[in-house]
Amino acid sequence: MTTSEITVLAWGIGLLFLYGVLHMTGLELIRRAKPRQEKHRYLGLLFTFWGLAMLHLLEIALAAVVLAFLVSQSGNGSLSESLGSTAADYLYFAGVSFATLGYTQLEAHGAIRLLVMTVSLSGFMLITWSATFIYTIWGESFRE
Repeated sequence: MTTSEITVLAWGIGLLFLYGVLHMTGLELIRRAKPRQEKHRYLGLLFTFWGLAMLHLLEIALAAVVLAFLVSQSGNGSLSESLGSTAADYLYFAGVSFATLGYTQLEAHGAIRLLVMTVSLSGFMLITWSATFIYTIWGESFRE
């Protein structure tokens, strides 16, 4: 592995660890802040849903920032020429990588592919974790 590949992979692994802490903290905040099930079952579920959506958007934005930073450093690779270099472009690329395992016409070239791989892995893990969490909240809300 080249130095660039090791650097980018280290950033990706660091992002994965940060996601774990951020997601666990976010889930706990959502759990504590949601309305009580006894009085507001549906509102509690909607609050959980919206909270998870905001948490995932924050995680995607974090990936976009790391992606933009690493692409701006020489030797780390590039993204498809059809992708611009605006914040919205990086947010889109990070979101697609996070939520669909990177199924798009956009491609990463060079060492940056390793970051995209870890963002895809992270997204799969975090979305699964969130699905389990909302399933648990649903069960608590309608258990009689």
